[in-house]
Amino acid sequence: MKGKWRNSTHRLCQHFKKKQKFEDRGLKVIILAQDESHVRVEYPNIRVVCPKDEKPKIKANWNKNLKTSIHGCIDNEGKWTFTQENTANRETFCRHLDKIVENYPEYRVFMILIDNSTYHDGDIVREHIYRLRAQGKNIKLIHFPRYCSNLNPIEEEWRPFKRNIHNRIILIKEELTTAVVDGIAAMSTASNSHSRGRH
Repeated sequence: MKGKWRNSTHRLCQHFKKKQKFEDRGLKVIILAQDESHVRVEYPNIRVVCPKDEKPKIKANWNKNLKTSIHGCIDNEGKWTFTQENTANRETFCRHLDKIVENYPEYRVFMILIDNSTYHDGDIVREHIYRLRAQGKNIKLIHFPRYCSNLNPIEEEWRPFKRNIHNRIILIKEELTTAVVDGIAAMSTASNSHSRGRH
């Protein structure tokens, strides 16, 4: 494990040395921390009192399978880019990369810190990155060491985000979609406030 950690740390350092080389060539470089979050609406247990010989009947008007997946990334200034999908896979990750490039048109090199999820790798992802590179957008996926998700700064943002959503009463998919957008906006506002406070 220590050997793997040293190798992974060495790779991270090498990537950041490359950042300086890109900047020396006049290319604008941005570093982003990226991760996925999967939100499933959970409902509390309901206690019902009824006569002993009768089976309780409860009319529920919610969808038990209400869920969504979010590809999200954050830059050093606290700006968020996110893509909300029904599930997370390689195709949705590629769409998320497109959105990152769209949100940062002035940058040429994107160094994205990611974990080792399977949908961050594979032929589909590599071919998509090659297509973006042909458009002048160089995507560098930098993997964190295995089992070290705590190193990813975005992990700290997901916890209160998911807690706030679970505290809301959500009955339909549209309400869940809106809750996610509101939650991301709130995190962006909080991050920007902290950034201004440090300056």
